[in-house]
Amino acid sequence: MDQKFSDGSATGFEELPVEVAWLTWTRGDAKLSAAKDTDPGSYFGGWRAFAKGKDRTSGEERENPKLPIPLVTRVSEDGSAQYQVYATNDLRFLPINHRTRFEMREETTDPNTGREYQKLLATSSEKPDIKGYSPVRQIFGLVFSADLKKYAPAVIHIKNWSSFISFEKAGQKFNKLGVPDNKALIRRYGSIGNEKGQPNFEIFGQSRSTPIEAIGVDKPILVDITDEMINLLEGSMDWKTCPKWNATGGADDQEPTIVQQFNAACDAIGMTNVDIEQLLADNGNNYYKALAALQPPSEDDVNAYLASAEAEDQA
Repeated sequence: MDQKFSDGSATGFEELPVEVAWLTWTRGDAKLSAAKDTDPGSYFGGWRAFAKGKDRTSGEERENPKLPIPLVTRVSEDGSAQYQVYATNDLRFLPINHRTRFEMREETTDPNTGREYQKLLATSSEKPDIKGYSPVRQIFGLVFSADLKKYAPAVIHIKNWSSFISFEKAGQKFNKLGVPDNKALIRRYGSIGNEKGQPNFEIFGQSRSTPIEAIGVDKPILVDITDEMINLLEGSMDWKTCPKWNATGGADDQEPTIVQQFNAACDAIGMTNVDIEQLLADNGNNYYKALAALQPPSEDDVNAYLASAEAEDQA
């Protein structure tokens, strides 16, 4: 229905009623055993939320919302920089609302700035029949401190198949617990390692990940449902049902040729969604490179390799 007295501006994405920290899952790293006590999330695998980020409007650095979990300092993979994250391998989380969609993305480069980013090609509210899509689940809720005395709003952001599958399994275990109508269940999502005190890993296709586990199911944590929780639930319904975020479209009818070729090649050899996700990650989410990696070597390449090997044998 047309709105009277309108300036014609397009409707944007619905926002949450409060500012939140964004938590993502990272797998464990057995090489980081020295940090086992000071930063268990880096060793066992766990959740992290960056302490600082960039304002979406101004681009200036700002402090992100604080969380009642440890603040730790980490070093970038190349050792060139330090950064701080709120991190834990054992997250106490009370879910309030959630939404899920499936995305197809491609790594691309901004021609003006040279910055690499993941371009969104298509979205679907249901799991599509064609491959190349990854799940995105966002769970809005409250993060509690270990002693349950403090809490802060946050969103758990699940964005790949391995995390999505293990999070589903963990959630199903909590869902089996009986919860009275006037109570809410604080769930412990994370990983505490195996019986040897080492990180847990699972193999999904050709990739390895640390599964998200349901911790302390035998000792459920129940709290009273408060007016604040109810207000947050009601205030987040527009975010949950946002038409723009939940829309389906993009590549279904106008799929880029390279994506069609890549999906067809994956289907031909029976690759799973997890295998496809790992192949894309190994090739910088570039469909051209990933497709090339699937192709058998040409006759000229084989002959050149054999000639090179024969030359080495004669040397």
